[in-house]
Amino acid sequence: MIVKTKTLQVLIACVGLLVFEMAPLGAASLETTNAKTAYDFYLNGNGLYHDEKYDEATRVFEQSVQLNPGYYYARSNLGVAMAKTGAFRKALQQFTFCIEEKYGSDADRFVFYFNRMLAGKESGRTQFIQKDLAALKKLDSARIRELRDSKEYIFMDALYSQTRNAADKDKLFQKHKTSLAKGKIIVRKISGHRGNAEEYEAMGLIEGTLREVSGVLTDYVSYPEFMPNVREISIRSSAEEGFVVDHTLSLPMGVLKKYRLKYWAKSEANSVQLFWKKWPWPELRPSQTIVDTYGQWILEDVPGTDNQVLAYYRVYTDPGKVPFGTGWIVDIVTKESIPNVIRETKRRVKHITKSTKP
Repeated sequence: MIVKTKTLQVLIACVGLLVFEMAPLGAASLETTNAKTAYDFYLNGNGLYHDEKYDEATRVFEQSVQLNPGYYYARSNLGVAMAKTGAFRKALQQFTFCIEEKYGSDADRFVFYFNRMLAGKESGRTQFIQKDLAALKKLDSARIRELRDSKEYIFMDALYSQTRNAADKDKLFQKHKTSLAKGKIIVRKISGHRGNAEEYEAMGLIEGTLREVSGVLTDYVSYPEFMPNVREISIRSSAEEGFVVDHTLSLPMGVLKKYRLKYWAKSEANSVQLFWKKWPWPELRPSQTIVDTYGQWILEDVPGTDNQVLAYYRVYTDPGKVPFGTGWIVDIVTKESIPNVIRETKRRVKHITKSTKP
């Protein structure tokens, strides 16, 4: 029997999905869906580090990078924790790994080079110092002038991430403001991460007020009406510190994916920041969900305009293992959805503001 190529691809995909859905419960250990993720260990390690429990923090960060060897937030912090215990050779290895793999944005690479330079000075291993200093001057000459004599390692925690995202947002805007003014949506993949995990940043201008745009993005129950692939939303709980929301995604060929997110927000005079991270949903099998996701919106009034918002979107997603023939799942839940999220948000804001006008 002769099977056409396109038909064969569909058959392979269908078989892959069947195998995927029939995966035994034991597969949970591979994807850590209902156990702790690399991000969970990273957060736990951060807490231990801030409590000055450096040996314990080292062990927890090691668990994070064992789950996800390309998780450079945890790997860099592992190096810092090791340096705090005097294990400089091992610390240098962690920073060097991040540098050689070219992980992160320029702001992240500044951290890797700076931390390696500091560990080199502390340990007397000077082979990298001049090279690192040259790289730091190229990445951010003003910042290295401020920090050159600092003896404090740069630690990648929540405060760092927010500051870094704001810096990346400003850099992306300055580079593409002409294209943005023409209505284009800018998408950039962040270097690093292994396996199917991917991280992106995106930016676009949205016609509307800051209140209108943030209102649309925090109207979680309406997500199925405009967010790409969102089929169903269920709010599990709400409190002053945020919302816990169940999501069901509808993907091609009848594939459904579910996950639970914790959302929270921070508002200032001319900006709103929205955050989310994956929350435990123990009832789900690995084949029903994704391994991890977290991210942030930064929404700002555009200076000199009365009705325009700059929307910066940054998201990390690890879909986990996918069977042969179903790699399109990774694309749909990562890079293909990124510009559509901003595009559909723009349309939703336009629809809402039009319908509320007298």
